[in-house]
Amino acid sequence: MADTTAAPSGGRALFVRQSSGLVREVSVRNALFYNTAAFIGITVAWAPVFYTLAFVPIGKKFGLTSYGWTAILVGICCIFLGLIFASLATVMPRSGGDYVFTSRLIPGVGPFFAWVESFTLVFASLAVIAFEIPIVLHNTQISGDIIGIGTGVGFFKRANGWFTSGGSVTGWPGMIAALVVIALILLVVIQPTRRFHRIVTALGAFGLLSWVVMWVAGLLFVHRASFEANLPRYTGFTAAALQKAAVTGGVLGHGFSWSTTVLPFIMSVILFQYIGFQYSAYIAGEVRGNIKRGILIGVLGALFFAVVMNSFYVDTLGNRLGTTNMLGWGINYWSGKPTPLGQATALPLASTIARPGLWPIWLFVSVAATLWPLLLCPVYISLISRISLAWSLDRQVPKWFGEVNERLRAPLNAILTAVGLCVVLAILQNFALLPHSIAPPNGKLNLASTVWFSILMALFSWVLPGVNAMISRFSRPDLMRNAPWRNTLWAFGLIWLAFAVFTYWFAGIKPIANAVSTSLQPGKGGALSYFNNTGITLTIALYVIAVIIYIIVAIKNRVSGVEMSLLYKELPPD
Repeated sequence: MADTTAAPSGGRALFVRQSSGLVREVSVRNALFYNTAAFIGITVAWAPVFYTLAFVPIGKKFGLTSYGWTAILVGICCIFLGLIFASLATVMPRSGGDYVFTSRLIPGVGPFFAWVESFTLVFASLAVIAFEIPIVLHNTQISGDIIGIGTGVGFFKRANGWFTSGGSVTGWPGMIAALVVIALILLVVIQPTRRFHRIVTALGAFGLLSWVVMWVAGLLFVHRASFEANLPRYTGFTAAALQKAAVTGGVLGHGFSWSTTVLPFIMSVILFQYIGFQYSAYIAGEVRGNIKRGILIGVLGALFFAVVMNSFYVDTLGNRLGTTNMLGWGINYWSGKPTPLGQATALPLASTIARPGLWPIWLFVSVAATLWPLLLCPVYISLISRISLAWSLDRQVPKWFGEVNERLRAPLNAILTAVGLCVVLAILQNFALLPHSIAPPNGKLNLASTVWFSILMALFSWVLPGVNAMISRFSRPDLMRNAPWRNTLWAFGLIWLAFAVFTYWFAGIKPIANAVSTSLQPGKGGALSYFNNTGITLTIALYVIAVIIYIIVAIKNRVSGVEMSLLYKELPPD
């Protein structure tokens, strides 16, 4: 498909738009596993560690923790987001997802908001990749720990020394190991589109099998009494020490709290866990067959897995190991304090401590759990490349940046750029190159600030779909005439927008405003430290950079005689 305007004599028209070069090679099943791979990451193994990432009390009510109930609550709200994406992708089946929707649906300022939204989503995605790469290495260590506990072989009992410098996965050992992981990511992501999705689907199915194995075997064979009895023998920790850590760390709660100082923070962590379940809408230009059906099954199917993993799965297994034990282990991990075997709260590792004789089962789960974060990274780079393609078609970046390679049927230059940025982030994680004031305490990027940075950078990506759904019927009736759920889409948008604004206001904007207000009081301070520790400083800087880039490109296009308002009246080429 090509959109054209009148051509000046003697040359190609300024607005002639060639085909994108993408091919519809993604099946419904591929879309489902693409979304699933985009959100699971470390959930199969590390699910309990997210109990404490919000640093708020977690209690129990009717058999589930407040974290599990929040996961269900957020999942119900996310159904409306899934319906929004399925509806809009049906009438705008183009790669680029919400960048395309926002730029075409919001009058006047839509292209600006679409650019900022997608630019910040790209960096949120890069932050997720930066979070996952060290996790691959830690999971490799955990797999070694499992073999060491099960067999007693000294080499594996020393697994925590792999890839480390000074006891941590950092420095040159950590950097070299990270480069190996990045090379594997590159190997997957530069496969032709059809083969790439086959790999994602096959590894995704293997990962889901490990989830089922972990859940069933955990419920059958893991018991709190054996875990607590074996804990001192294998780790030097006691259950009493973990339980004390949960109390002193302030994460042991009671019941379910609707407080705005608790619930929104848990919601924000859940959103971090769910981000990606809707990403097949960003590759809609490659989904074959019925777009509505494909996107709907892919999005809602992945959402189902996300909800179950973050509620019933984590809570039932956490209960078998002792929820308070998991809270204490988790808060020590995020606080940088000693933990059992020096590792995060990993279910296969905890299960090995409880039932060391079944170590082959737990090893199988741990190996699969190592593949999940590795698999997530190519999926996110694929997402970034499709957003980059949409930018190039709309002249927000140079044409060559989003050009589709004929062999890969994918934007190779954008992919290589994203991989290069991953290398830069790995360098900043492993070497103290940043000022300590920006990257406390030692000048390196750390996992906790990376998570909160990703959550903050994704703000527009969570909020604007609700705006698009509410105004689409009125702003672009020509596009929305045949949209599914056209008459109720505004209500879906209103529900989702209310949820997203509530979460970000109380978990993001209000704490930032309070920190600034406190720092302005006589004798008070610490706002800058708070900003640096939570990734807010870098977030603000990148939002400013996004605005500056947009202004520069707008001026350049105007000087070149490009009438951008005409461009955004049409969809990008197919």
